[in-house]
Amino acid sequence: IDLLDHICCMVEEKMDNGLDFGQSLTLSTHEFGLSNLIEVQEATFHLLNLKLNKMKKVIGIVGIISALTVIAGVLFKINRFPGAGILLATGLILISVLVFPTMAYFDARDKKVNWQKLTPISGYAAAILLSVATLFKIMHWPGFFQLYYPGLILLIFVFLPLYTIKNYKTAENKIMAFSRSLLILAGVVVFWGLFPTYIGGPNHN
Repeated sequence: IDLLDHICCMVEEKMDNGLDFGQSLTLSTHEFGLSNLIEVQEATFHLLNLKLNKMKKVIGIVGIISALTVIAGVLFKINRFPGAGILLATGLILISVLVFPTMAYFDARDKKVNWQKLTPISGYAAAILLSVATLFKIMHWPGFFQLYYPGLILLIFVFLPLYTIKNYKTAENKIMAFSRSLLILAGVVVFWGLFPTYIGGPNHN
């Protein structure tokens, strides 16, 4: 609005000097410069998105740290090193409370249609439930299965169909799109089949 007002003032000044509107507008635009207008637009968009981009960068860094913390915790637990529980708990808490919710907000915010937001929201919600369930099981807290199975159901019956349909419709390589979904399903099946055995079996809630 300020930029438009500035150009209008330039046009009015030239019209006061005897030029018609068309000539005044052409000269004003030429003096200001079309390239300058584009630069102002790009600078404006940059400033508007600067804070958001900084937040995304911070969350990305926190996500990397959280993932590395969880990986280190798993390696510590396998090798029976001290501190495995602290590493796993710290990483999973950061992922569940901060990283996944914020990423879900960013991904859903980029979707213009409401139904398209359901895919990232359902995926991250399932990931949060499964991450918290993992934390509960590692810490031997009650309520593992109350979190584990809803997360698994949400992942398989909500996120995966939406993700598959979206990718299959938009992807040029349909086979590649279908294989991605099948690989996710294979990972879910492995997680479902091996995870309870690894953490002590379904009888240890």
